[in-house]
Amino acid sequence: MAQTEEDKTTALIDLLRLERDAIRAGDFSALIEIADRKEALIADLAGSSPARLDELRVIAADNQRLLAAALEGVRAAQRRLNAILSASKGFNAYDKSGQVKPIRRGDGSLEHRV
Repeated sequence: MAQTEEDKTTALIDLLRLERDAIRAGDFSALIEIADRKEALIADLAGSSPARLDELRVIAADNQRLLAAALEGVRAAQRRLNAILSASKGFNAYDKSGQVKPIRRGDGSLEHRV
């Protein structure tokens, strides 16, 4: 039995909602399979009504914003981890003459007091 336009767009709406849930849950591995399925469903939308396509566009745009925010969150976490890693290796200080003096862990320039 052939799918109607309504069936096709409903299937895509359901898939976009599944995508939204995966993004919110941070299940990024699920997005690969969803993208493949989404591509196949989008290919079948030729001739769909403009109102139905607009509904799909709105949901897809919302998902895009969520994905962009999630990506920015991942990037912020990477920056923070890099800063922590860099700080654990040492830091730069200034000596009494105002020159930069690197203070590194394990090079004897850092004194541990108890």
